[in-house]
Amino acid sequence: MSPADPALIAPGTPAYRRLLGAVFLAGFAVFLVMYDTQGLLQQISADLGTGEALAGWTVAGTTLGMAVGMVPLSATALSRGLFTRMRAFLVLAALAGLLVAAMPSIGTLVAARVLQGVLISLVPASALALLGSRIERSAVTSATGVYLAGNTVGGLFSRVGPGLIAELADGRSAIGVMSMLCLLCAAGVALLRPPGGEAVALPPRSPVPAVRAVLARPRILAACVIGAMLMAAFNSAYTVVGFRLHGPGIGWGPGAANLVFLLYLLGTLPSARTGSIAARIGEVPAVLLSALAVAVGFWIALPEHPLAIIAGLALMTALFFVGHVIASASVSGAAPPGTGATASAVYLAFYYAGATAGSALGSLGFQHAGWAATASLATVWTLAAGAAALLLRRHLPAP
Repeated sequence: MSPADPALIAPGTPAYRRLLGAVFLAGFAVFLVMYDTQGLLQQISADLGTGEALAGWTVAGTTLGMAVGMVPLSATALSRGLFTRMRAFLVLAALAGLLVAAMPSIGTLVAARVLQGVLISLVPASALALLGSRIERSAVTSATGVYLAGNTVGGLFSRVGPGLIAELADGRSAIGVMSMLCLLCAAGVALLRPPGGEAVALPPRSPVPAVRAVLARPRILAACVIGAMLMAAFNSAYTVVGFRLHGPGIGWGPGAANLVFLLYLLGTLPSARTGSIAARIGEVPAVLLSALAVAVGFWIALPEHPLAIIAGLALMTALFFVGHVIASASVSGAAPPGTGATASAVYLAFYYAGATAGSALGSLGFQHAGWAATASLATVWTLAAGAAALLLRRHLPAP
């Protein structure tokens, strides 16, 4: 459809507000269930009698499912019935979350989390495709920001809320509450669907040719590596930090320990100002600064003291999102014609693969050698991100 098509929804109309409300709830629900075990790892470990490494897979499993499902289900999501698919997969992901809460062993729990990740991976593609096909082009960027705001709020709530609920009940109850909230979000999406809310049907198509075209661009490949490596380091910190704050050295309760996730708010302003930061010092120096901040933050957090841990996490959080935003924007800017959605899905697949590696290997290192091992792994990942940034420099367009 063209911007002049009367079927497109204009900004400021009731239909526009309803659609934005629906995609906000979808974005909220995605991150609500994706990370709801990250603040409960100590309780999961104690409940199931497992170590930190296996408990970390309750986070890694979901991001693995996201990474696996992102590209093929994104292609499926573009075929037809986006609103219907989005609602259906939110419901299925919520039901999978209720299964997670009932799983009797770490193996079955992780399997249910992988399933949940695959199911939820279709929702971002559906939400963004809805915005691109149902509203006027001039409003797509700001509308996408509403979806991402839902991600931010959902991610924050999924990390802080379960710990507070677990203090009143237990970890399984907390996961169940998050799943019920996801069901409520699905109901909200259904109620907010504007008239004619479905996108125009497109024929199903294989994503393979588009993926090949995307990965043939060195700039895109470098940006994907940057996103994956930075996320591996960053996610390992937030997966492991709960064990440190709950542990005998500090001994915080789950509610107090999970308040550390409020540090996520420190990434809001730098990420919003990434464009001006990159314009001032350059895209590659900004990525290198982001990687350096993440690595240094790990080592600042090495002492077994809450202030040191908070200071280290604050530094890495403040600048991690700068590198992520630049890498994501580089993918969008370098995508071959007609492959924008696939390029974004490929980047997110790399990104969540990095999150999986960070949770799994970071918690494994912590179990065997403490925070120093996790920090050493993270330093390697940030060095890889820096190397990819230098490769990216060779393929940036001339100023």
